[in-house]
Amino acid sequence: MQNMDIQDVIKKNRETLSCVDCFITDEDYDNSLDNYGLPSHVRHLIDLPIDKNLTYVDVLMFLKGQLKTENPKYVEIGVSVLKTFYQVSNFLEDSELYAFDINKINPSIAKKFDLKQKGDQVNKYNYNGNKITHFKGDVFKKEDFDLFKKEVDGRVNIIFSDAHHTGEGLRAEYDSFIKDGLSDDFILYYDDLQNPPMQKVFLEICQEHQQKNPSTTGGFLKVNGWLGQHEDPHINGIITSIDIRNVFPFINYI
Repeated sequence: MQNMDIQDVIKKNRETLSCVDCFITDEDYDNSLDNYGLPSHVRHLIDLPIDKNLTYVDVLMFLKGQLKTENPKYVEIGVSVLKTFYQVSNFLEDSELYAFDINKINPSIAKKFDLKQKGDQVNKYNYNGNKITHFKGDVFKKEDFDLFKKEVDGRVNIIFSDAHHTGEGLRAEYDSFIKDGLSDDFILYYDDLQNPPMQKVFLEICQEHQQKNPSTTGGFLKVNGWLGQHEDPHINGIITSIDIRNVFPFINYI
């Protein structure tokens, strides 16, 4: 797919969202021990239309166009109901996409994919020319990430982290998977860095990458999340090999 300007990215992502009437049924929501990571006080907002203001998916897919890799390998840790993952799966083509979550795959979105392999922990699908793997795992279990690494089988270009919103959660997934899993051509994107412990770990991770490669860019931005304008913008963090200072000026650089 040729590089898009940011307005084209927004348009495509909103078109994808408009094709989904219901991201999670009441039955599946109630049967999940953590309600698929969707808090009850915003449950009623998940299907509402989103306006044209930037969301983190827009940012991520716009920056994807700045990678050298034409068909990037994508990993999302903490996919919840797959609202973000589904937009990515429609945006990317002929790529490998990997989802890691403590829940089984959300049936409402899974039915849109072409099932190729079914299992207790790993399910595989085809969709939009992409090969999709959903892995049921716990970010605090290194053995789960060891198995996940075997599924991914190689280094990754884009990682979106949105799982356990604690400093310990960020550190666990980084040490167990991300640290040795990133390609030299990469975007590491963190959602919802609202609390100081998460920001502290993010800055530590950014510093590690900048020590290895001083050209690495890192920074914070405030942007709408999966509910768009229906909740306050989130503090997000980006660490990347891309020189994005001239192409994406909305970041407070570190």
